[in-house]
Amino acid sequence: MDCYISLGANLGERKKSLRQALECLHEELGIEVLRISGFFETAPWGKTDQPPFVNAAAKLRTDLSPLKLLERCQHIEQLMGRVRHEHWGARTIDIDLLHIPGVSCQSEELRLPHPYMLERAFVLVPLAEIAPDLEISGKSIQEHRETCKDSGEVTPCLGSPMDFSLKLIACVDSHWGIGRKGKLLFRFPEDMAFFRRQTWGKTVIMGRRTMESIGKPLEGRRNLLLSRQTLQKEGFESLKSLEELWQALRTEEEPYVIGGGNVYRELLPYCREAFITHVNADGKADAFFRKPEGEFHRKEIRTSIDSTTKYELTFCHYVRNTYGGKLYP
Repeated sequence: MDCYISLGANLGERKKSLRQALECLHEELGIEVLRISGFFETAPWGKTDQPPFVNAAAKLRTDLSPLKLLERCQHIEQLMGRVRHEHWGARTIDIDLLHIPGVSCQSEELRLPHPYMLERAFVLVPLAEIAPDLEISGKSIQEHRETCKDSGEVTPCLGSPMDFSLKLIACVDSHWGIGRKGKLLFRFPEDMAFFRRQTWGKTVIMGRRTMESIGKPLEGRRNLLLSRQTLQKEGFESLKSLEELWQALRTEEEPYVIGGGNVYRELLPYCREAFITHVNADGKADAFFRKPEGEFHRKEIRTSIDSTTKYELTFCHYVRNTYGGKLYP
């Protein structure tokens, strides 16, 4: 099931705390991060004599029960040092369950939809960015945002992983397979030339198995290696966590995620665009790419036939849907 959450922090390194909370959620068994909003600096709500917050909204997919999901979120809060001293008080991290479509809960532990979410601009503004058409109490989130009486200031700020404008590039078979036994399924000259044109002079982000498959840094590109293991390879910048990746990236560069499967899964929620070459064949894959359904719209660039295999290749550009139907700049 899909779930919408709100994240906030007003103590310590606020933006870093939100990013780390997202990484913790991604690493939890049974939870998948699908989408994250930009970050917004907001005035405190309820108890106003405290520092301003940085807030965001996220969409998750989970097979956990609502109460088990709440338990996991509270566990992450505790791991990150949150101590509940007072109601609506300052906190290092706050993760609130907002809404699970089709689920209503009014228990002592959990109330869904969140009883105050439609009254808080700091919840509605980021949520409207990722789910403007989500309907609660007979109105869309965008309609609730437009009629919300909360006058608290909500100001966009840098710090979200979305600010890096990540792009993704992959070649998939008819079942969205991307690899077999640690190797690419296909090596079509036209697709390899397309990959080179798209990524030349850019930053590429890859995992350990992709690095080993390539064997050396890609010429003319900044090569970032994302792996939990400590790896030192000449020509590669090694990064052990998403937080290290965000620290290493520069907002002016164009980073491309190039694989493999784990890196695709981890970074797809933060990608604004994806370039996917679809191959009309079964590559007998053992590693797969998650379909960007619902979150992206697809535009076909062109279709061609590989001269050797006679397989049909369809080059597609996927762009993430955004608030109001507009694309990110």
